[in-house]
Amino acid sequence: MSLRDHPLLYLFLEAHALAEQRVFLESVAGLPVIEEETNPSNRHGVVKYDAGPLVVSVNLSPATRFPSSTSDGLTMVFAHGDTRRTDTHGHHYLLDGAPGAAAAMAELRLRVANLGASARFYRDVLGLRPQPDAAGGPAFATGTVPIALRPGGSADDGRRIRYDTYLLVFHTDDIDSTRAELAARGVAFTGRAVGSKEIGRTIRFADPSGHRFCLYEPSEEVLTWPSGSTVRRILSGQSTRSTT
Repeated sequence: MSLRDHPLLYLFLEAHALAEQRVFLESVAGLPVIEEETNPSNRHGVVKYDAGPLVVSVNLSPATRFPSSTSDGLTMVFAHGDTRRTDTHGHHYLLDGAPGAAAAMAELRLRVANLGASARFYRDVLGLRPQPDAAGGPAFATGTVPIALRPGGSADDGRRIRYDTYLLVFHTDDIDSTRAELAARGVAFTGRAVGSKEIGRTIRFADPSGHRFCLYEPSEEVLTWPSGSTVRRILSGQSTRSTT
């Protein structure tokens, strides 16, 4: 059971200045809020946003996690994104030029140290389908947003890459089988056991460069939360927001 056609369901972003992060995501990127958590220590997302084919979720982290000499190895590419922006936390975006334009996530672009090794990992180990018409470098389809690889030892703004301020989350209906199959393919998971919480069951791994991923089997409870309708829509294969 590879990850072929499994949805990328969540993208978690860490932030230390929640108000500034919210202004950027809501007023600049134009993402609608679908859930707010009153407990700031919640690691399941203090604020969640509908980004079309996936949910962007913000967690709180200490300011020491964001040294000014570093920024993300990830760039979030939105539909019609032609304007490069970096927020106060060092998260990178390609956005529609119109301020606040509500656009869907179109691609997640990762800087990788070794392009060949990384491409083999996504194709042969994770089992993702290469996109033959990808421009600018190899890209791989998921059940929602494609993952594109770009070579380089620095982040998009030239700073040193960090990998611990974002997390890409793959959905699975059967996390035990998925974990076992990926482990047999060579994926090294963080810890042997699958974790279980009120949101469901999770386990993490990283790609050859250090980009962090999570396998996630949702609980029934989480689908009753305010963000549940968006999660159900994404899992049903509907990647666009309702216009009604």
